[in-house]
Amino acid sequence: MKILLVEKDKTTRPLYLFFDAISDGLRSKIFNKFQAYVQHGDLYQTKHLKTLNSKIWKYKGTIYKLRVDSGNESARVLFSKSKDGSLIIIHAFLKSTQKTPAKDARQAIKVYQTLKNLETTIWNNPD
Repeated sequence: MKILLVEKDKTTRPLYLFFDAISDGLRSKIFNKFQAYVQHGDLYQTKHLKTLNSKIWKYKGTIYKLRVDSGNESARVLFSKSKDGSLIIIHAFLKSTQKTPAKDARQAIKVYQTLKNLETTIWNNPD
């Protein structure tokens, strides 16, 4: 199991802008959460991990939504699992309201639906 980021292009640009804009502490916490999944060999359920409801957002498949908090920053990282079990981060944003903003959900779904056409890269320790 690997942690993958979709390569930067016009549809995935918000993901890279997000990682460039957040604090080192939040970026490290996100990376560490994903490392824990890799070490356990699978996703394990916690109150911080949910799925983006496919019936509400009208898409097929599964997009996971991970909540990560660091100080006064709260982020949501949307990702999926590849057929080989790797975790592919497809979108992330800072959280400011209770509900997932429609713009961010649509962005994640758009990237998710084109994953087979996108290149990925291994996400190494951001420090």
